[in-house]
Amino acid sequence: MPGSDLQGMLDSAPVHRALGLRVARADDHGLILHAQPGPEHAGADDSEFLHGGVVATVLDTTATFALIAATGTDWSTVDLRVDFLRPAPAGPLEARGRAVQAGRRLGRATAELYAAGSHRLLASAAGTFVRADPEPGADT
Repeated sequence: MPGSDLQGMLDSAPVHRALGLRVARADDHGLILHAQPGPEHAGADDSEFLHGGVVATVLDTTATFALIAATGTDWSTVDLRVDFLRPAPAGPLEARGRAVQAGRRLGRATAELYAAGSHRLLASAAGTFVRADPEPGADT
């Protein structure tokens, strides 16, 4: 699915717009999203670090959109495991997603979160997803 179509899907959700999610790359190697969360997404009023729910949302969105980019169809999260490795700053981030497996009904994808311009992994996620519109013949 072309990056402009993916961006249109991201822009259609207020939460994605609020986090400043932008498609940086979508190709056979996976998906890269840039995020621009601000201080309003911090864990406390005086914190410079993001709330864990914001981190999980960025990772979930990245993994989901990696599957969408790979298959051209929408997916919904069934299960998501997030590992929080370091505090994520309330500022520019890069999230990298990869579709691991896309079946007729279920898919698996992973995502990793980095501070923009850094190679230090902040958090990672692995999830199971269900096709929004299963392929014909898929078990229901």
